Formats: sequence, C-alpha cells, structure tokens
Amino acid sequence: MELNLKKIDEIQCEGTLEQKYNIIKDNRYLMEEVIVPISNALKLPLEDVIEIFVKKYDGVALYESHAFAEQARMACLGRKVDIDLGLCWISDFFGLIPREEADLIRKKVVEDTLMHHKPYNEALNIGRELIISLLKE
Repeated sequence: MELNLKKIDEIQCEGTLEQKYNIIKDNRYLMEEVIVPISNALKLPLEDVIEIFVKKYDGVALYESHAFAEQARMACLGRKVDIDLGLCWISDFFGLIPREEADLIRKKVVEDTLMHHKPYNEALNIGRELIISLLKE
C-alpha cells in the first residue's frame, strides 16, 4: 500500500511540474515581461530561468506573476529615476528637497513613462525641471 501511495505522489508531482511549465510557456506576457528580461540580465538560457520559476513558484503564483512584473517594472524604473536625477543625493543625503517631494517627482516620471507612454528622457526632463524649481524656491 505504501509503495502505491509513493507512486501516486510521483505521478502527481510530474503532472504538476508539467502544468507549471505549460503555464509559463503558454503565457506570452510572462515570457516577454519576466522570463526573457531575467534571462538576459543573468545571461542564462531561457530554459534555466523557466526551471527556476517552476521550482520556486506554485501554479497560483505563476498565474499571479504578471502583477509582480508590473510592480517590478515600476520599482526598477523608480530606482533608475532616483539615480538619473540624483534624488538620493539631493533628498536623502543633503536634504535639499523634502523626501515627500522627491517621492512625488519619482512617481510622476515613472507614471509618465509607463502609463502615459512619454519617452523616458522627456519624462526625466520634466522631473529635472521640477527639482530645479524646488531648489530655487
């Protein structure tokens, strides 16, 4: 009896793994917005990145990962904005503008870029102008 239960567990596990592979490979958004960028960043083959996700995520989390991708895009772009505009220097270390204002400027640049489809450099220039006006007040 115990041997049969072990065999059933193995079969279910194999089916679950196959299901998770299919979730990833059949989801174009997940492939384009998550798997490919991570593969490129780490210089790993796509199959290796897919395998990592299959091992680390359950099926439900894989379905929800598109929401994580959106959050990651916004957060990563926000970090880039901080660096490109020098907000960490201007706000965090020198306190030349309040942290709340820096947060609003970062948010505006990210939203202009991702939601309003402005070119990044154009959105960055708007953010830069806002910082300069705050510094000159």
